[in-house]
Amino acid sequence: MNISMSERIKEFDRKLRDKEFNAFLITNPTNVYYFTNFFSRSSANLLVIPGNTPQLYIPELEYEEAQSKTRFCEVMRLEKKSEIFLEIKGELEKNQIPKVGIEDDSMNVKLYQDLTQKYQFPQLENGSGLIDDLRKVKDKEEADLIKKACQMGDKGMAIALETIEEGKTEIEIAAEVEYVVRKAGSQAIPFETIIASGYRSAFPHGSSSEKKIDRGDLIIIDLGAKCEGYCSDMTRTVVLGKPNPQQLELFNLVFKAQQSAIQNCIVGAKAEDVEVKAREILAEQNYEEYFVHSLGHGVGLDVHEYPWLSLKSKDVLMENNILTIEPGVYIPDFGGVRIEDTIVLKKSGPKILTKAKYEFEI
Repeated sequence: MNISMSERIKEFDRKLRDKEFNAFLITNPTNVYYFTNFFSRSSANLLVIPGNTPQLYIPELEYEEAQSKTRFCEVMRLEKKSEIFLEIKGELEKNQIPKVGIEDDSMNVKLYQDLTQKYQFPQLENGSGLIDDLRKVKDKEEADLIKKACQMGDKGMAIALETIEEGKTEIEIAAEVEYVVRKAGSQAIPFETIIASGYRSAFPHGSSSEKKIDRGDLIIIDLGAKCEGYCSDMTRTVVLGKPNPQQLELFNLVFKAQQSAIQNCIVGAKAEDVEVKAREILAEQNYEEYFVHSLGHGVGLDVHEYPWLSLKSKDVLMENNILTIEPGVYIPDFGGVRIEDTIVLKKSGPKILTKAKYEFEI
């Protein structure tokens, strides 16, 4: 991914100049990874000064690994007794930097106070949106990695459908899914696998439990995989046995809303409008009130990132956005249905990256 890293740094450098940022301090580990191909498990920080080679400040115990993975940054080795932010402040003073951009949306209060009070950094200004704007449009290498993660997820979904049987617990099925996904090459599980059955399928984020699967249960299966840091996300809903009329009605309606929303995801569309249209379909049979979350979200290094498909979103969809479409209806004491796919937007239209079949009765 080194070519892409170089292009990202150049584009970020240009954005900093346009917004008149003299420097930018990146502390979010995921954003550090985005620019360097190195994910720190301790406290790596990236200092970007337009026109200069970015400097990656790294603890001694991670120095060798960072050196082997990053190409377009100067890796600054910190001794055990070094104070990382004193080192960074010294670099800012050497370059006479009056204003520093920071990621306000991911910086905790203590770090902010330390930078302003303990280390007396120059003026700090929020610039989180600059990185968000870069990350929400995926380059080819990112798209290829997400596609691979989707293929791993497809294998997990296939085994979930094979494994579900009466008397098995949700946790047992989740374990089978995660084993297969990891065996397929997933470096981690990007979020806790959800197997939610019966009345628990009405819990949008219901984690897998000791509940046993019963015949006639609605069963929500929500899973993902991870390839070189990039995530996939997919949901299917099934019934063990023959569905009753309301279950079938609910599935068909959610499926209609989901497939319609996918087709409405075109370059230039307002994210808000896509959700409005999906809700209109659910309202046809008076189910809109049971759709309690947003329609979808961007997928990348984080499983939830920009752009957002919601009624509050100000995003306009762009070519090479990768996002989920996941309408859901959740009726207390009855159950729920959610259908989710990961898609990539192209000028020719949306392309579905998750390929698991839409099977309802198993």
